[in-house]
Amino acid sequence: MAQKPADKTYLNNMLKNEVGLFNTNVRIGDNMYPANVFTIDSINELIDRAFLLPKPTKKEKGEYNDHKTVKPLAIREYLIKLSAFSKNAVVLDPFVGSGTTAVAANKLGKNYIGIDANEKYVKISEKRIKELNDKLDLFKNTLKEERKNLQIELQIV
Repeated sequence: MAQKPADKTYLNNMLKNEVGLFNTNVRIGDNMYPANVFTIDSINELIDRAFLLPKPTKKEKGEYNDHKTVKPLAIREYLIKLSAFSKNAVVLDPFVGSGTTAVAANKLGKNYIGIDANEKYVKISEKRIKELNDKLDLFKNTLKEERKNLQIELQIV
């Protein structure tokens, strides 16, 4: 986590730079306020209600993804929503790994920069982002086609 130098107060800093504070409108678990603790393993009903996030599925990771510590997409989305609430925010991941943070940023419409020394991991992250973009394009095209069909139906009626 990085922060621009404070200008008078943290509130001034946030208003001026659109960074520096957390968006407390973001909820985790069962509509709970943000926390700096979360788990992917069930502990008990009360704790799970506030802090349980899903583990990454094989489908979420990609069958080809052999990175040893793939993070759950839900965690990355949560952290981005919590801290990058400016519409022009740029998410920086200096250790992009298999690209979960980049996928989450892309999915949430944020700009991102991913860096990694391991070329294999960069290729995995690029493939995951391409797959997400292909799915989003397919979804957009499907919606366009449905709208077009609806317009045709409305015009015929």
